[in-house]
Amino acid sequence: MMFFKIWTQHHGSTLLCVCYRPQWQGREPIEFLHTHLDRLLQQYSCNHTVIVGDLNQHLVARAFEELLTVYGLTNHVTFPTNISGSSLDPVTSDLPEGVVTCRPLGAVGSSDHLAVLSTIHVAGLRDVPKKRTNWLWGKTNWEGLQDALRHTPWNNFLTGDVDTQVRSFTSTIHSLQRRYVSTHTFTVKPLDRPWFGYNCRVAADEKSRAWRRFRRHPTHNNKQRHKEACFNMQRVQRVAQQRWQDELKFKLSDRSVGSKSWWTALKEQQGFAPDDHIPPLNKADGSVATRSCEKAEVLAAHFSGKMTVSDPDRLPPAVARLTNATLDTITLTTEEPVPPWARVNHHSPPECAELTT
Repeated sequence: MMFFKIWTQHHGSTLLCVCYRPQWQGREPIEFLHTHLDRLLQQYSCNHTVIVGDLNQHLVARAFEELLTVYGLTNHVTFPTNISGSSLDPVTSDLPEGVVTCRPLGAVGSSDHLAVLSTIHVAGLRDVPKKRTNWLWGKTNWEGLQDALRHTPWNNFLTGDVDTQVRSFTSTIHSLQRRYVSTHTFTVKPLDRPWFGYNCRVAADEKSRAWRRFRRHPTHNNKQRHKEACFNMQRVQRVAQQRWQDELKFKLSDRSVGSKSWWTALKEQQGFAPDDHIPPLNKADGSVATRSCEKAEVLAAHFSGKMTVSDPDRLPPAVARLTNATLDTITLTTEEPVPPWARVNHHSPPECAELTT
């Protein structure tokens, strides 16, 4: 007897029990489920249960019927599963009617049992489309931004503890950024490819509008507009994909690339979605996080708890001084290689290099 926990967003968590009861064995497996199923469901925070396997339930029909009655289970196998014409391989569940369907697939090898295909229809929720803002640094009013930064009363903002100062500094920078840097906003869908950016979204939306216009008014001009919109979308996507590939090649050819960046790029090339990288996570309340935002909140709460200092007023330990040498100067530069796709962009003034990084 094996137990598995299956989680779905629509039906919550389901406890799957796979069981084999030989013909010579008595009621013990059925009685075990009858006694411990409630505890297992509660212990592993499962809302429903599915029991499958070769139970030979015709030999313990009374105990099997009691199990179905007590737990409100339904046997979805209504056809013979053995060459003798008997139904010996039930698929029982307390899921709503119509969610579970079963059908025979035929005998497997030398077995006298038929394989049973059981399908659980679930409607998993995906991440909802989000709005993304692109900052057009090439159209930035650098003089106005520099002047605003010089005249910002930083002493009035940077007060309080370090967390308060960080929040004030960040909100001030974002406020000035929104005022002097041009932007455009577009919708990002969960299944969009990594190279599918603003221009691709605009071209795709234009193609959809042209198609709807042609459906409403199937004229020659509307058909030609839709055709041109299709060609334009293909052209824009080819350019975006080539640009993304050039940027990826430049990043991977850099000698400072780490193993994490390398594996991330490899998974993107293989077509894995962002959700494939992190499996579903258990929340503190026993539910399961399946969306990206939910997983981020679970991980943030976990690591935040690890970084909490139980006694913040305690003095740090004294560290023995091992040298009398001092570090007098540190030199930092903003020079770094420019990828091929970015060489046509306008370069920002040196004074704002750190702000645009």
